Amino acid sequence: MAIKPIKEKSELKACASILMAAYNAEPWNDKWTHESALAKLECFYVSPKFHGWMLFEGDELQGACVGNIEPYYTGDYFYLKEMFVSPKVQRKGTGRMLFERIKSDLVNLKIEMVVLFTSNESYPFDFWKKEGFEEMNGMRMMAHM
Repeated sequence: MAIKPIKEKSELKACASILMAAYNAEPWNDKWTHESALAKLECFYVSPKFHGWMLFEGDELQGACVGNIEPYYTGDYFYLKEMFVSPKVQRKGTGRMLFERIKSDLVNLKIEMVVLFTSNESYPFDFWKKEGFEEMNGMRMMAHM
């Protein structure tokens, strides 16, 4: 496996295919199209201080992670917007490998905290707990529809 930073907007097309495959499968069963997945990734790409990574097995893209560095009064943090791996390689340590690389790169950037939102269902919640994430006291994700 090789992990490479996302450097060009054009690389997002392949990432959108993996996002679509991952989130349209169990346990999410979403209805992403390539167009909607690409639009989401392009939105993140143009955010200030964007960082993204692609995970390859040989020449085949198998996963990606995108987010951006955001300021906070206690210091900057990385807001992990999306991390997804192909259903073909899920539950084989692929996500863990990708996240380990991300943490390493962020340490080099002097970023000590990663923030994300996830489902409270057992998966992926349990994955993130194993990676050392904790629920933030006093925080709730809310939506107005």
